[in-house]
Amino acid sequence: MISESPGSDDETDSAARGTYPPIFSKPMDSNITVCDSSKCENINSPTEEVAICLLSQYNNSQNGYKASSHSLNATEIKKQMIFNAVSEGDKVSLKRLLKEVKEMTGFTDKSTQDFLMHKLTYKDTGKTCLMKALLNINESTLEIVCILLTYAEENRFLEQLINAEYTEENYKGQTALHIAIERRQTDIVKCLIDKGAKVNVCARGHFFSPKTKNKGFYFGETPLALAACTNQPKVVDLLIENSETNVSSQDSFGNTVLHALVTVTDNSEVVNTFMINMYDKIIRKCKNKSIESIKNNKGLTPLQLAAKKGKMEVLKYILSREIKETENRVLSRKFTDWAYGPFSSTLYDLKDVDTCSQNSVLKIVVYNTNIDNRHEILALQPLQALLQFKWEHFARYMLLISFIFNFAFNIVFTLIYYRPRGNQAFASLNLSSSSGIFHLFAHVFIIISATYRVIHEGAAIFWVKPSDLKSVVSDAWFHILFFIHAVLVMLSVFCYIFGAQEYLAFYVIAMAIGWSNVLYYTRGFQSLGIYSVMIQNAILNDVLKFLLVYVLFLLGFGIALASLIEHCSDGNECSAYNGFRKAVMELFKLTIGLGDLELQQDSKYPVLFMILLIIYVILTFVLLLNMLIALMGETVDNISKQSKNIWKLQRARTILTFEKSLPVCIRDMFKLGETYKVSENDKRICLRINEVKWTKWHNEVTTIHEESGLTKLHGTGNMTGIDEADDCAEDELIETVL
Repeated sequence: MISESPGSDDETDSAARGTYPPIFSKPMDSNITVCDSSKCENINSPTEEVAICLLSQYNNSQNGYKASSHSLNATEIKKQMIFNAVSEGDKVSLKRLLKEVKEMTGFTDKSTQDFLMHKLTYKDTGKTCLMKALLNINESTLEIVCILLTYAEENRFLEQLINAEYTEENYKGQTALHIAIERRQTDIVKCLIDKGAKVNVCARGHFFSPKTKNKGFYFGETPLALAACTNQPKVVDLLIENSETNVSSQDSFGNTVLHALVTVTDNSEVVNTFMINMYDKIIRKCKNKSIESIKNNKGLTPLQLAAKKGKMEVLKYILSREIKETENRVLSRKFTDWAYGPFSSTLYDLKDVDTCSQNSVLKIVVYNTNIDNRHEILALQPLQALLQFKWEHFARYMLLISFIFNFAFNIVFTLIYYRPRGNQAFASLNLSSSSGIFHLFAHVFIIISATYRVIHEGAAIFWVKPSDLKSVVSDAWFHILFFIHAVLVMLSVFCYIFGAQEYLAFYVIAMAIGWSNVLYYTRGFQSLGIYSVMIQNAILNDVLKFLLVYVLFLLGFGIALASLIEHCSDGNECSAYNGFRKAVMELFKLTIGLGDLELQQDSKYPVLFMILLIIYVILTFVLLLNMLIALMGETVDNISKQSKNIWKLQRARTILTFEKSLPVCIRDMFKLGETYKVSENDKRICLRINEVKWTKWHNEVTTIHEESGLTKLHGTGNMTGIDEADDCAEDELIETVL
């Protein structure tokens, strides 16, 4: 966690990532110091040269030399020499110096303890000589620690020394026990605990804060969390077995040791393995079997935190954890009810998973755009089964109804306002005729529908949490298109009603957007949905970038060429470039290959005019268009590999959006799960999933019994079975009637 020169290696790594760690004003410990005789009292970690400098000053003062106003007194010199002795592992010098310091005291017992503690501690950082010894591990460190602890015990300030905390803001709260654990000194850790070190103390300095990501190391603040996050199972066992250790304790951010483990996991295979093993060890040995239900200050359990941070392997472990032994079965979230060959019927605990829970895993994964591997997480059970259940039971029908409504809206809007062959006269509203009544109802239908869509989509875009706005823009940009379409429709309707001819401009744009929005409903079909995903990504990733660059070229060259054309005299044919708008149009024709490269004789500098045209054609027609084609081809190749997953993610968002729009009474009708009695006083709402796993089928089954011990109390919805035999059949679902 902390090196002798903190930040030396981290700065290189951070620079490669484009971020830089803060410069800590008071390093925890460093062997790089400058010996300045005028400032020796401020040196935090003296080297051998510094000790010689101090000793020279001390000897000179003893020989009667007059020290300067900045020189150290004898006791301060001894403090520096003691710290140097413990860092170098010099046992002989340490014993001698401690004895000399003791002889310098002539006070009462309490004053002596305070005096000795003061002489063994740096007042600016709170670092004691015990911490100094642990920060500089060598072959004599254990003996040095024993000498210091024995000395403190004999002089009755052991508790002060062993539980002293850093006072410097970057490492505030850290004790010798933290440092011993970080230095992986199991024997010293045991010694400190036996001598009375506090095991629940928290290190809350800036260096240990999760807010300083990639600049420090957050581990959950407590010694237990530090041992767990640095993969020290022996120390974890030692702390858990200690009766004073509060395994369920929460740090200043409300995180338990389990939250800390989830936070430090980085999705690499090696780290995932030891983190999951450590997580499993702690929940099994912890006396509080509900430790996983503890929420941090943001209202997240370890399961929900794993979902928010996209820690897939940890999330998979928690969701599918199955423990057979009776004393720890309460920790299971998966229960195999019965099996027949490769076919098994499994119950998954839905607590904090389904959308009926606050901060549910399903909502977090679907709406959190900061998770790069959302599509992989949604393939985990029971998330995949939950989404498929919701799709089959209500979402697909709601999507169909929404499509019919939107299609009818576009048809009515088109029929009412479409004026073919340039006939833009306003149609009179004659209520005495059947067509007049139809027009009246059509206007009312359009106004009500457009108003509803403005309110509905506006709420989805502007009244959501700021963190979800990014989700709307990146995942659900159709919300923006629907909102713009509804606003344009309302503007065109009101302009038409009040007789303003400008209604036509709003109308034609609304028509173009409205019929394009029908693509939204292709996400209900896999083949069309994947194709739509490719179109969307090509537009957002390639076309928009091309248009940005192209418009800059178009404006620049359009203004330049229009400025070169001479004034058009009356009676003469004017040049096609004699105005900015005409010049832009001609340049656009050149871009798509419809224009001609002609020498404009009526330009002030014809040769310069032609050179600019040639440069424009090379930059746009030759370079930009071919680059756009190449990029779009690359985008299609890349997206084709992920389009299915992106489509699933879009459909998942659609499912949750429809579910959220349902009234509570109707939403309760589609709640998933059945209530089961897993054990005594343990009732769970579980989702039954029937799975066929040929690749994971074991020849010997030793833990399946005729009576599973699971008692069904009552059901709250139909269940879903899933065939997971092979990758090609992972989406085949078998509905099971119970």
